[in-house]
Amino acid sequence: MKKFLAMPLMLALVACGGWVKPEHGSEKLVRLVEEPTGCEFLYRMEVEVSVYDQRDAEQYLRNRIAEQQRRGNSFHVVSQRTRPNEWVIFGPEQSFILGANVYDCPQFN
Repeated sequence: MKKFLAMPLMLALVACGGWVKPEHGSEKLVRLVEEPTGCEFLYRMEVEVSVYDQRDAEQYLRNRIAEQQRRGNSFHVVSQRTRPNEWVIFGPEQSFILGANVYDCPQFN
């Protein structure tokens, strides 16, 4: 009986990616693969979020940038690391920590 209850729970935890949805127009932000030229550096932001998936962590970062309601239409991730969540029974085993530089690039306006 325990095996039948454990299986749906495990499947639910495995399929937990994609929970962080775009907010505040964050889908318009452009992720840059390298430091840009011809763009104005605005600020650096670091976020820490406890999620199951790297994509959710990036979406969380995008949402926080958009939530600032400052200028800025692009960002470059300059650091990413994980930290284990201690004493977790149900939930993500690690937190993602992302650092990004935010830019205003005229070519994306």
